[in-house]
Amino acid sequence: MAHRFLFTAGLIAGGIALSPAAALAGWSEYSSAISEVDACNQAQYLMPEKAVVQEFRYSVNTNKSGNTFLCKVRWSDSAKAQPTDRPILFPSRIRQPIFAAGWL
Repeated sequence: MAHRFLFTAGLIAGGIALSPAAALAGWSEYSSAISEVDACNQAQYLMPEKAVVQEFRYSVNTNKSGNTFLCKVRWSDSAKAQPTDRPILFPSRIRQPIFAAGWL
């Protein structure tokens, strides 16, 4: 009986070790003092190559030294992963510098 268990466990472990690389999923996050867009762009750069974005989470922390924008990106590199094709919706209007608004 013990031999059958060890044989079965060995077959399962060997199958896992020899199988193609399993799909990965995870989160990338980045904190930026510049803007929400910068935080989310940088978080996407931290994803593995060929990973597909599944979800964005965004928050802002305000303190005496200014704002810190945090963006978390959930990704998957599964062959079955479908992109959300949804834009990142920010809760507030993004402020532009005066010179970028056409006043220069």
